Amino acid sequence: MLLEHIIMFYKIATEKSISKVAQNNHISQPALSQQMQRLEEELDVKLLERSNRGIELTRAGQILQKYAVQFMNLYSDLKEELNNLNTGNNTFHITATSVACNYALPCSLYKVNRQFPDYTFHLASAPSSDVIRQVLDERTDLGFIVGTADSPELVCKEAYQDKIYLVARDDFPTESPITLAQLKQYPLIMLNESFSSYRLLCNYMKHQGYPIDGFHVMYHLDSTESVKSTVQAGHGAAFLPYIAVKKELYQKQLKIIEIENFDLDYGVYSVHKNSSTDSRTNEIIDYFVANISKSIC
Repeated sequence: MLLEHIIMFYKIATEKSISKVAQNNHISQPALSQQMQRLEEELDVKLLERSNRGIELTRAGQILQKYAVQFMNLYSDLKEELNNLNTGNNTFHITATSVACNYALPCSLYKVNRQFPDYTFHLASAPSSDVIRQVLDERTDLGFIVGTADSPELVCKEAYQDKIYLVARDDFPTESPITLAQLKQYPLIMLNESFSSYRLLCNYMKHQGYPIDGFHVMYHLDSTESVKSTVQAGHGAAFLPYIAVKKELYQKQLKIIEIENFDLDYGVYSVHKNSSTDSRTNEIIDYFVANISKSIC
């Protein structure tokens, strides 16, 4: 199975058109159709269905589309690593949960980069489960996750502690403190379930006897910044990690609404393989982990 065929399949799945992909890649439509036929024969499944809306993916096609992204990412990583080997460039990859990536690590990364100027550092975000998978697959050198990772192949160490607060615009009409029962009368904006902080909140509230589905949740959003923007517009309150809102709290754009008997702390942990034979990589990891709590933005 040629990687080129998988890449072409992914383009067809995205464009929903064989003819458009053939034209964009300067090959004939029959030749591209033959490539897809050979791919189907090799995998022994039907991948594509023609419809009046263009090309539709079968269930098998949807599965291949998911793995095609991983194949292409791995191939890109391979080319980068081989290029680094040929040119003498050094690249260090860090993958972290969204909040850690956007609010905690940039300043730490600046300090690490000054300590290791011969390296180029790449920082990307992913859910904790994906971070763990990338570390295990050695697609990233160092990860940061919410909570610990239960794997004998990994070294996991607490990097820093954070706290989740209920925040609202500074002039949002509410008493403080309030009870969890009183909170039910206020409109809430939530992150979606892909965020570890949201899942932590759900578990905590359920343990307190106040499941999230009993509150007035207006909608779920897929980024911390979109939640903050909605809260700053005065449309409701939100539970957010302190590190994500400390600037707005300091500038009095947001305020903390105290809740009686509510105390939700959580740890962010560094995670890396315990079997790295590259002494320089180990040196960077040790320095990063030792200094992160002292250099968070």
